[in-house]
This record gives sequence, structure tokens and C-alpha cells, in this order.
Amino acid sequence: MTTQFAEAQAGQETGAVHTRSRVLTIALVGPPGAGKTAVLEATARQLRRHARVAVITVSPAAERDAERCSRYCAQVEPVKTAKPSFREIGPALGRIDWANTDIVFIESVGGISGPPDLGQDVTVTVLAVSGGDDKAAEYAGVLVVSPVLIVAKAELRRHVVFDMGSFRADVRRINPLTEVMEISAFENSGLTPWLAWLDRQRQEKDPYYHPIQAAPQPPEWFFG
Repeated sequence: MTTQFAEAQAGQETGAVHTRSRVLTIALVGPPGAGKTAVLEATARQLRRHARVAVITVSPAAERDAERCSRYCAQVEPVKTAKPSFREIGPALGRIDWANTDIVFIESVGGISGPPDLGQDVTVTVLAVSGGDDKAAEYAGVLVVSPVLIVAKAELRRHVVFDMGSFRADVRRINPLTEVMEISAFENSGLTPWLAWLDRQRQEKDPYYHPIQAAPQPPEWFFG
């Protein structure tokens, strides 16, 4: 948790701060068109029976993204801005019902100059196959702090030129600890490793959390 986020909690009651400290906060960061919203939709759909998810969408078209996510989680806050910052999303964080939340996802554009400080516990980079196999190198500033890189729109590998070997070599050079996960939200595939990683993060964040073995949800098509 960032210093700014901790300071923002300072005026809260001790119990509220303790509640927030057990909520996992993840920033999904990547360029426009990377498929962040579609990945978030698919994730929220899989988690809706097993986790109380809140979403903050941060972009110039945040309301559209928020409307899509609202199908699968009750708490969705749009923040319309082209330059994500903690100051911009602070009011949205304040409206979250932390006592009834397990995971907060902050979907944010940007990242080419480094990870935005949005109060997240962890930053996950999202890059799309359609963006080209040079994007890991271009987004090295955010990738260097990301334990997970989601390669979204994986179904498009059948239709575009994308050298996964070159792409993974860039990732290893920038951050050899980053786990690369290929996800197709459109085909609802590749989500199992991502959901398992989220589960491990919840266990580390909340000592009272006990993982639930969940059966995969049936396929559903997404666009984004």
C-alpha cells in the first residue's frame, strides 16, 4: 500500500483502517485498446460468487467502461480523466464500502512513463496482442514493477504478426520475475492462472481469507 493511501486513511476510525488493510487493491495499467475492461469483465464474472469486487475505471471514457463492469459487480466508480493520479481517484476510493469489499480493481490508462500512484497494493500491466510484440519494451517503466503481465486479446495471435518469443525475451530482460499470462476475454480462456494468482494475493493480504475451489463459469463472449 502506498504512503499516500495510508495517509488518506489516517483520519478514519481504527476499525475502518483495519478493514481497508485487508482489502486487496490492484491497478490494471496499460495503453488504450489493450483490452483492460474486457479482462476486468471476465474476471469480475468469475469472481462474483466468491469475492466482493469493486471497480474504479479511470479514463476519458470512464462511464462506458463502468457500465460494462456494472453487470458483474455492484460497486463501480467512473473517474473521467486522461491523467490518472491519486488526487483524481481519491473521492472514488472514499465512496467504496470497504467493510463489504474483498478486491478493488483500478483500471487505468497509461503506464508508458511508469506506474501511476493510485493507492494500489500491486500493479498489473495489460498489453494486447494487437498492439504489437514491441510493447513490452515500450512499457518497461511499468512492467519493471509488475509481478504479472497480462497479454490480452490472445485469440488474435491467429490473425496478426506477433513474435511471442521476442516479446517474452523483452519481458525477461526488463523483469525476469514477471509472470506472463495470455488471456482471451472474448473466448473466456486463459483465466485460470490469473484467478489462482489473485487467490494467492488475497491469502497474503488477508490472514482470515480461506480460498474457495470454484468451478469455471460457462463461456461468455466479450468485446473490448
